[in-house]
Amino acid sequence: MKFSFCLFCLLAGSALADTSRWSGTSNISFDGTSTLHDWGGKVVAKPFATIVTTDAAGNPTQVEATVIVEVAKMDTAEAKRDENMRKAMHATDHPLITGVIDTPFSAIRQGDAAPATLPLKLTMLGKTQTITGRISHWKHQGDKASFDLDFDLSLKKSDIKVPSVLLFIRVGDTIKVHAAVSLKRNPS
Repeated sequence: MKFSFCLFCLLAGSALADTSRWSGTSNISFDGTSTLHDWGGKVVAKPFATIVTTDAAGNPTQVEATVIVEVAKMDTAEAKRDENMRKAMHATDHPLITGVIDTPFSAIRQGDAAPATLPLKLTMLGKTQTITGRISHWKHQGDKASFDLDFDLSLKKSDIKVPSVLLFIRVGDTIKVHAAVSLKRNPS
């Protein structure tokens, strides 16, 4: 009898939770340095779905999303640099960069404050690393939300080896990544 009551409570509690699906887009820019000059590029992530789980009171409790970027679509506006970048990232063997978000909402937002951080698992070259991005420009109105996400990426930690050019031009280790994210709630 006690087991049945516990099972009932568990099922009733999960019935009170709700999930909503949001369609997402993201325009991403990345900036690096070299001994000769700074450089940058851009790429658009594939459209993605974000699932938000809420409790019985409608408060978000969990956020899940998988964002995919095609290495071949990364563009620095210089064909030779793009070719070298794709070679360094082994684009033929590892054509996708994947960011996975599966986190309690409390890790993103505390109380009534605007969301400030976003933990994610980033997979490049078949290697996964945990990164915490900084959220800014958070806007949420009705069925739409948008924010900017910024994080630094170490080429060394990502196993990306960029050869020097002419023996003295080297790319700096830190790449600054900026993503402008837009979300729209799908109709129920």
